[in-house]
Amino acid sequence: MSSSAEAVLEYLIVKSLAGRQEVVKALYEYFVEGSSPSVLASKYGLSKHQVRGYIQRITEKTGSITKARVLLKYTVPLILRLKPITKNINNSIVLCSLCNEELPIQIIEDHIRKKHATVVQESLMSIIEIIKKDIAIGRS
Repeated sequence: MSSSAEAVLEYLIVKSLAGRQEVVKALYEYFVEGSSPSVLASKYGLSKHQVRGYIQRITEKTGSITKARVLLKYTVPLILRLKPITKNINNSIVLCSLCNEELPIQIIEDHIRKKHATVVQESLMSIIEIIKKDIAIGRS
């Protein structure tokens, strides 16, 4: 799998582990189902600007909307199976269940990327292996 695809998967995995499944779902619905950013913003309690920013990041990382569509179609259902490693304490503080640190919600994704990189990499490798097996089965 290319490094750009891995970068997208890592981005989505961190979102999911951080309990931001609504972002992952919104991206899936945009790229795969063709929903508009304004509909997704309303549905998931995000701003249109946030949704557009997420879309732009994925498009930049993959290099095209077509590649993003294919990648998200096959990987998002697997990513959404990941159990979040965070628990909201209130609107601004999150508990990391792996290290029991209470952190501001704004930095939880960075915390996961840095402090729990092994969990992110294990999740990434697991998803890549599932995709490779599915491709191998499809070829036989």
